[in-house]
Amino acid sequence: MTIVLGQIESLVRIRETLDEKGITRFNSIGEIKTFINNYNNEIEEALFKIQNDVDLEIDDLLAEQHTLQKEYDTIQSNATTKWEARISKLNTRCNSLATKPTKNAYIETAIWYQLQFFKLIKFLLEKNFNRLVSWQTHKKGSILKTKINEIKAKMPNRQATISNRYTKKLNELEHMKEVAYSLNDLIAGAIGESLVEKELKKLPDTYVLFNDFSVKFNEPIYNKRENDRIYSIQIDHLLVSRAGIFIIETKNWSKASIERYDMRSPVSQIKRASFALFVILNSNNSAKSRFLNKHHWGDRKLKIRNLIVMINHKPKEEFKFVTVKALNELNDFINYFEPIYTDSEVTNIAHRLNNIKNHGPE
Repeated sequence: MTIVLGQIESLVRIRETLDEKGITRFNSIGEIKTFINNYNNEIEEALFKIQNDVDLEIDDLLAEQHTLQKEYDTIQSNATTKWEARISKLNTRCNSLATKPTKNAYIETAIWYQLQFFKLIKFLLEKNFNRLVSWQTHKKGSILKTKINEIKAKMPNRQATISNRYTKKLNELEHMKEVAYSLNDLIAGAIGESLVEKELKKLPDTYVLFNDFSVKFNEPIYNKRENDRIYSIQIDHLLVSRAGIFIIETKNWSKASIERYDMRSPVSQIKRASFALFVILNSNNSAKSRFLNKHHWGDRKLKIRNLIVMINHKPKEEFKFVTVKALNELNDFINYFEPIYTDSEVTNIAHRLNNIKNHGPE
């Protein structure tokens, strides 16, 4: 399988745009396309989910409140039962003393004082009954009551909460949709470049593929014929093989796009990149002796071929210095050419190109 270096430029730019816009949801082009296609369904599902989430939150809070209230009521009930039992016991004692027969005045007086004492205790307990119950339940009951009040305060207004959350979610989805639509051109490019990469990977490992071969020049390269100063180049795919170097520009264009006059010419684009790369690799100071074997006839030059791959439609016209092929013609076209370099030379060329990409031309 072809050795692949670098990432597809369109995919990198898509990821950068998503990160810049604060969108972390999408991990592939397929997920973006699915989101766009299912946008209306997602809006409906968002409302259903928010309603369900709010109802679950309310149910959880009500259940927690019910549990705490039940615990609080149990504490109060136990305290009430305790003091009622004491009062009942005192009442029984008083009734017993009031009906107790006496044999002499001394015993009668003692029983009377005893009865008055128990009546006083009973009176005090009955008068302060609620205070006694409150005192008995104060510590734990206060904690439970505080928690219950906190839950009541947190209890959301169902309709207002749903409305607020849904509005926020709609704004979030609308933002994602706008960003996704703005990525249409990049997505089309990424799909096309991914298909080309997939096709080129079918070649043996004697091929080296650079995705997004981009170079900026400290001093522009001057193309005298075109009167053009080239400050940078960006090549979708740069394939190094024993037959030479293939500069590959990928276009995932419709038939209408091909016919539009305001679209940048891929022929012009690839010719600029080809000229600059040719100058870098074949100039006297390119250190070509380090990656091409010597020939007894003289210095050898690197063969560079320009290729545009059309994913959907391709023009019927042919162009100078540039070949236009459909995706299914790509590998057959590359395999057509006879090898002119050794495996070690391919490795050296790829190494040289990698240095140029990472550090710029010498």
